[in-house]
Parts: sequence; C-alpha cells; structure tokens
Amino acid sequence: MGLQFGLLLLVFNNLLLAGNYLGNHKISSVCDTAQKLLVRQKYKQASRLLQDHLKCKPDDIDALYLSFAVEQTRILDFESYLVDGKKYQARAESLRAVFEKRLPALHGEDSLVCLFYLANVYGGLSIVQAKTGNWFDAVKNAVPSVALLKEVRQLQSDFYAAYLGLGVFNYYLKNSFKWLPFIDEKEDDLKTLQSALKASFPYDYAAKNTLCWILIEKDQYKRSDSLALSVLKEIPDNTIFYRIRLMIALWTQQYQTALIMADKFIKLTLERENRNWSDLVAGYSVLIDAYEATGNFASMNSSINRLLQIDIPQEYVSIPQVKKSLKKINDKKQKYKNAK
Repeated sequence: MGLQFGLLLLVFNNLLLAGNYLGNHKISSVCDTAQKLLVRQKYKQASRLLQDHLKCKPDDIDALYLSFAVEQTRILDFESYLVDGKKYQARAESLRAVFEKRLPALHGEDSLVCLFYLANVYGGLSIVQAKTGNWFDAVKNAVPSVALLKEVRQLQSDFYAAYLGLGVFNYYLKNSFKWLPFIDEKEDDLKTLQSALKASFPYDYAAKNTLCWILIEKDQYKRSDSLALSVLKEIPDNTIFYRIRLMIALWTQQYQTALIMADKFIKLTLERENRNWSDLVAGYSVLIDAYEATGNFASMNSSINRLLQIDIPQEYVSIPQVKKSLKKINDKKQKYKNAK
C-alpha cells in the first residue's frame, strides 16, 4: 500500500489520545500527566504512572484506556508489532470485554467516552493485525471500529476526537478496499481530517501528524514541513515529527539539509530511553542516500560501515521496512566498495 500508508498506521495510533477532555468528561491529573509523557515518547514513565494509579483506582476507565494507548503507541513507534503483537492483541481483547461490559451501565458523557474508547480498541487491534499480515481479522475489527466512531459523531457532532479515525480509514482504504461496508464514498475525507485539528491537546498533534503524511502524498511538501515544524517548536525532540521533516528534506533533494538533520536524528534516537531500531536505520539510510546523491562516497561508505557494525536485535531486523532498508544499504556497500 506504499510507504505513506505504512507510516500512517503508526500515526493512526495517536487517535487513541483523547485530549485533556472529551466534551464535559474530565480526566484525572494523573491521566493528564501521562498524556504529556506519551506525546514526549516517555512510554515507560507514562506506563509506570498509570499502573500505580490503577492499583488505587482499578475502575478508572480513562486510566485503563490510556495505559492501553501507551503500549500501542510504543509498539507502533518502535514498529515492534512482530515482537509484541501477540501480547498486545490479548490485552486488547481483554480491554474490549471490559468496556463492553461497562458500557450499558454508563450514561451521558461517560457513555459516549466509553463508546469512543471501545471504538479505538477495535481500531488499534485492527491496525496491529494489519501490520502483522492478518488482513482478514484486521478488516473484521475495522468494521465495528468505524461503526462505533460514526455513532459517536452522530451522537455529538463536535466530538472531534472521533474524526481522525473516520478520516484515516476512509481516505487510505477507499481506493484499496472499496468493497468494505464502512467505506463512505460521499465522505469528504480531508474535511473530516481537518476537523480533527480542532481537538484539544494532545489530540491536535495526532491530526497534524496524519495531515503531514497526506500532504506528502499529495506532493505538498512545504505545507507538510511547516506543519511538522510547528509541533517541533513545542516538542523539539519528538522523533515522529522530526522524521517527517527529515524524509521531506531527502525527497525534495535538499541533501545538505538532510545530512545535517540525519546526524541530529541519529543522536536523538541514541539518546532515547529505549533504542528505536527502526528510527536508527532510517536515519542512517537518509545519511547514506544523501552522501550518495552528493557524490561523497567516502563518507557514504563510512556511514554504511558504522551502521552495519551495530548489533541490531534479530527480531527488529525482520521488520519489513528495516529489512528492506538494510538490504538496500548492503547493496550500496557492494556497488561502491571501491569508490573513493
């Protein structure tokens, strides 16, 4: 389905971030703090905070959901769905049962929020199943996810947290799976996605992230870069948005800029609390491609050797995008082994 769709699966997980509030439904200060940690990719800290909170308040529906969202975001950020996918799916099934059991007893705003959470559990399950090649079950879970999100929107039209999931599913699956029952040909996908920009922190970041990749797909690199930069001004070390700008620099042949950004991106990746091997390989891949494009073969070969000397865990080497990048880099090594 193309690179952009693959990366959008990473972005789509951010629809799990419901913002500081959903309508009149207030979340606890613990969840508020956890959301801020999540946006800053501090997954361990966010998870630890929520788990401690749930020991005291095991029925806190927001904390239950956010704890699940933290784990999914970590998996999709690190692209570790092949490593953690089975455990995650079991957790998703368990949480889905919890929400389905609680929903009938809830009323008003609490009922609407639970409905939204349930929709996103289905959606998150669908995404990870798609990433692991289980398209039958992925579609099976996508159907109720979209149906529930439409119900949320129908019940409350300004519930902007529901708009991103609807827009993403419709936009990216419309051309590939027209036969799916939830594909709405009449829906203005971009308008739906742009409505998600009205959501509060941190949900607005998810909408911006999604739109960045759609703008890239439409060759609107400048607008996408500007959007990503607006987030980085507030969260300078966010590697998800930094990676967007890095790829734009390479794809628009701004090779000197790409070289500078790739160096910083690699450093950011190495400084994170856990190594993101997908990001690390992507950073080196841009560095190598930019050196090749500028004819600096000595630096290119040096970068290739540095990367290939790193002991990447085998389970991460098997990630399709990482595997593809490493093959491309090894091919360059053979092609330019005598170049100076």
